[in-house]
Amino acid sequence: MVALALPRLGVGREVIGEWESLLYVGYLLGFGWLTGLLQAYLVQVRTIRPQEAAAFSRIAISGVAVFSAVLLAVAAGLHRPLFSFLSMGDGPPGWWYFFLFLLTQWPGLFFEQVLIIRGKPLALVLFGGFSALGFVLALLAPLYYGAGFAHAMFVLAAFAGVKGLVVGAWLGYDWFNPSPVQPPSPQGGSNVGGEAARSARDSTPGPSPWGRGGEAARSARDGGLTPDEQDNNPDIASNAAPPLGAGWLLLQTAWPLILYASVGALVTAFDPWFVNYWYEGDEDVFATFRYGARELPLLAAITNGAMVVVLPRLAEAPSAGLDLLKQTSRRLFHWIFGGAIFLMATSGWWWTLVFTDLFTESLPLFQAYLFVVVSRLLFPVPVLTALGHTRLLMVFGLLELTFNVVLSILLVPAFGLLGITWATVIAYLIDKVCLMAYLKYRTGIAPGRYTDWGWFWGYVATMSLVYFMVT
Repeated sequence: MVALALPRLGVGREVIGEWESLLYVGYLLGFGWLTGLLQAYLVQVRTIRPQEAAAFSRIAISGVAVFSAVLLAVAAGLHRPLFSFLSMGDGPPGWWYFFLFLLTQWPGLFFEQVLIIRGKPLALVLFGGFSALGFVLALLAPLYYGAGFAHAMFVLAAFAGVKGLVVGAWLGYDWFNPSPVQPPSPQGGSNVGGEAARSARDSTPGPSPWGRGGEAARSARDGGLTPDEQDNNPDIASNAAPPLGAGWLLLQTAWPLILYASVGALVTAFDPWFVNYWYEGDEDVFATFRYGARELPLLAAITNGAMVVVLPRLAEAPSAGLDLLKQTSRRLFHWIFGGAIFLMATSGWWWTLVFTDLFTESLPLFQAYLFVVVSRLLFPVPVLTALGHTRLLMVFGLLELTFNVVLSILLVPAFGLLGITWATVIAYLIDKVCLMAYLKYRTGIAPGRYTDWGWFWGYVATMSLVYFMVT
């Protein structure tokens, strides 16, 4: 919505480039560690009892807030070398206010996932709506009334303060009014914390072919006792997986995921940096690239939301989780591939109506970048995460980064911004293919076990045909 509104408010491409530069800095600073912690949290919170999970969630949100404050303070102190390295000169105006916005934005994103795990859909809708509406109004209202960009950043920081108070109030209330966590069921029910979770977790008898996802993980988690023995053991029932101990386990689970996500963030962050480097920090060119090389709206939110349901199921009952992943990904194919094909086929008609003539040059980049959905709809990482095979993820991320760098350098002299765009699309796809091969090697799980290849290749072929027709 912000991207659509800024050109229509008469904001120049240079100012839009400054805003996109701030978003880029925020992504670079926060994406890797926040994504890794969140994925680890979704796995770890299911391995402790509901009465401890509530305290564990509070510790997780508080930890994210503290780390956010430390990271942003360091970044602010080193802002000159940071912006110089990113080819941004002295930095966009009002960057310090944007850092204050990030100070509550990151814990707020984690807080939303906690609400999902806690089974509070109404609170999630209210908080998510408040966050989205407040963000849009805080940024756009000052610009609409003629204020400068730095003033808009100040208003955004003020809204962030209110948002932080909301999260802090919830943490305080939850601290003095604790209640067991009742996570939403992967099948749509309301309780996976009790017997239903145990039944799903133990539904595959005998040794687990998935290694750490089976009996060994349960034995380590539950002290070698069966569920019935745990229920009858007061020491286990009252002291199993204390929140601080679970917090340490969270970090142990999270660090390979953080490294992988951080390397993945570098892959995405390399493109804007390379654009700034190649075009000598031209804000107009940067804005043109950022508006074109943009993923489908809500693509990440939709796929991440689907994995929030699938990931715990994979950890509890791998066989059933793989079935659920295949069903879920097939549904995503219909919506996301279908939406991408429709947007590509009609982009020549609606692009300038939506983004104005200011960003006509971004259209070919957008059409090419739509092919990112091909790699986004392949899901080996949730399976690797749930089954504990995460230590080499960083290596695959570095391989992806290497491909992106090499291809960008080779393609940009002949194709310009379009070459950088295609380099990224190809690098993403190579990474997913390598991860699927690694998953097959480590576990014997073939890609067809969790991917409906018939629908997948049918949509890819259709999308390719439409691309060649419109370009």
